[in-house]
Amino acid sequence: MKKTNLESKIVTAMLLVVIIAGSIWSKAYFYSDELVQAVIETIMNKKTTSAQLEKQKEFLDMMPFKRMMIDLNGTMEQVLNLRELYKNSGGVVLENGYVSGIYGVTTTNYELQQIVDLKDFLDEKGIQLLYVNEPTKYFDDAVIERDMGKRTYINANADTLLEGMAEAGVNYIDLREIYTELGYESFDLFYKTDHHWTVRAGKIAAEAIAAELNGKYGYNIDLTLYEDEKFLVTHYENAWLGEQGRKLGTSFVGLDDFDLILPDYYTDYTVTYMGGNTFSGVFGEVLVYQEAYSSELNSDVYEALSWHYSYMAGGLSESVVCNNMNLEGKKILVLGDSFDQVTVPFLSLGVSEVQTLVLRNYEGSLREYISEHDIDTVIIAYASIMIGAHDNEASANYNMFDFS
Repeated sequence: MKKTNLESKIVTAMLLVVIIAGSIWSKAYFYSDELVQAVIETIMNKKTTSAQLEKQKEFLDMMPFKRMMIDLNGTMEQVLNLRELYKNSGGVVLENGYVSGIYGVTTTNYELQQIVDLKDFLDEKGIQLLYVNEPTKYFDDAVIERDMGKRTYINANADTLLEGMAEAGVNYIDLREIYTELGYESFDLFYKTDHHWTVRAGKIAAEAIAAELNGKYGYNIDLTLYEDEKFLVTHYENAWLGEQGRKLGTSFVGLDDFDLILPDYYTDYTVTYMGGNTFSGVFGEVLVYQEAYSSELNSDVYEALSWHYSYMAGGLSESVVCNNMNLEGKKILVLGDSFDQVTVPFLSLGVSEVQTLVLRNYEGSLREYISEHDIDTVIIAYASIMIGAHDNEASANYNMFDFS
């Protein structure tokens, strides 16, 4: 049964009383005015600003029993079925237990123009372009309306952009279609408590990209490298808490499983991360930080490292992944986002070199970078949540489609 707005206000007030009591025992009360303001914003159904969210984090970091407070908060949310309480910062909780976002409608004219202009630039240099649409937790926007009675437009936005690219002659692959053809439901491919997709989803995406490169781009990637029987899978049950879940509490959304997937054949890599840090070795040593799964680092799931970022732990901001077993292959530049932490490593199994840039962090000119590097193909691999980020200058992803 849907809870009333009054019940939401009651639980918020109860939490405020407990939090203020706790703040007496620590310096956290120095930030209590910001927290109270954030609570008022929530009650009034107003969106909290990024500055207020940062103050909330500072407040909670000072609490002497932070984890207990988060779990208490989660328990109360669950009991009162307050699945929308953190929709502006953490996401809504769907009936199936997955935390998910709600996204507004946007024009895709800016993104399309940037992609077309980049294609024209690459065509002049004889470099190929491929766009990869990475999905969100639901492939159908109607899922949110049926569950929450709310409108979301993330898939509609992606559809509009892809339709524009088709008309402009830009080649793309839509992973929603590929996953569906393979029999996957969208939620099979994502974590409950984190907005990222799973390692297996990234592996499947890499294989789909490799197949596309073979079919339309003149590559000769050995697709047998991606056969499931050639990988070792270590399954961790109820092992970690994602970024969204940390705001809602394990008592509300639980913990996520995790699959560590490694090739069961010999590999040899040289990987250079931003800043020049270079590592050499096999896939599981230089492309996966397996210490992230240790019990010592996970004694507190709220403070533990994100398991999603255990792949390509040095980051994608400006990295070069060299497959020393494939020295005669072609070189790819992936313009990606954090989803590609678990795509790039598997894609690298079939090619000589994968370079990566994340434009939100890159201060140089993309076109200058391309002109100065040996690149055969540029792949724009973006999660659908990137579409429309140009609507908000305060967004961390504001520059993701600036391909100048």
